[in-house]
Amino acid sequence: MIRHFLLGLMITAVMTVMTASSARAQSFTVGTSAQGSSGYAMTGAMAKVALKASRLRLRAMPQGGPTVTLPLVNQGDLDFSIAVSFVARFGVQGSAMFSGIGPLNDLRVVAALRVLPLGVMVPRDSDVKRLSDFRGRDMPTKFNTQKIMGAMMTAVYEMGGMTVEDINGFPTPTGERAVEDLIAGRIAGTLYTMDAGLTQQANAKIGIRYIGIENNEENSAILARHAPGAVIGMIEPGDAYAGLDEPVNVIVAPFLLMANKDVHPAVVRQLLEALHDHKAGLVASFSGFDSFNPERMYQEVGMPYHEGALVFYREIGQLN
Repeated sequence: MIRHFLLGLMITAVMTVMTASSARAQSFTVGTSAQGSSGYAMTGAMAKVALKASRLRLRAMPQGGPTVTLPLVNQGDLDFSIAVSFVARFGVQGSAMFSGIGPLNDLRVVAALRVLPLGVMVPRDSDVKRLSDFRGRDMPTKFNTQKIMGAMMTAVYEMGGMTVEDINGFPTPTGERAVEDLIAGRIAGTLYTMDAGLTQQANAKIGIRYIGIENNEENSAILARHAPGAVIGMIEPGDAYAGLDEPVNVIVAPFLLMANKDVHPAVVRQLLEALHDHKAGLVASFSGFDSFNPERMYQEVGMPYHEGALVFYREIGQLN
């Protein structure tokens, strides 16, 4: 209790100094996936709100997704990163695609930002009606630059009663490239973020629709094995979801903001206050923030939180 009180006093003192010198915005880097991804769009929206509300300048640094950016945050080369919850957890544990580099001990959770909806998309005129129809088709594989997408596509194939051996593998480095391959007609379908700008482009160019995932115990177990913490959930049609005409079951998981533990607690607290108080501004810049719940920015995700975040969540009553 005393430690928390003293940390709060320290943050208040530092914020006073920061406010006095706010004529020059402080700059911080945020690792994201490529331009056109929802992570990149989220960072752009947060950057507008943070600069206007708190004089913090966030700079998007597009890389190969969280499997690249989280290690960079861990070693202090980036300040923050956007990451889906199960990828961040793999990083903290040093498991799955992070097993070669070990646990990322300096990563800290800052906030749960919104729900990530990952849908299996196909061209609107495709004859594919269910996941099992991908058998024998040209489908994306490898994902050497974005390994989590490889794991997710493996889960999709298994939920369709297949393995990678049952499709014609088309090597691709990232999820973004797979969508481009879909647009070009090189593959039959792919998994991607439903509210991303690139998804809107795909719908505008070829027209897309989504293949539903059956929500049963077997598929839930498959998903838990490849992406612990992700679940099968229903997404309703809305302006954010290009090509979605009817409710569909897809993969959903929390999108997190992660930080290096040495980012100053006052900076983290100031950023969180800006995000908490300006949901309308976030949604105005990126409609995917419609699922952002300011009253649930703190969620138990099995990873340590940043000290500045803990102070803020205690202040607003989200954490005792």
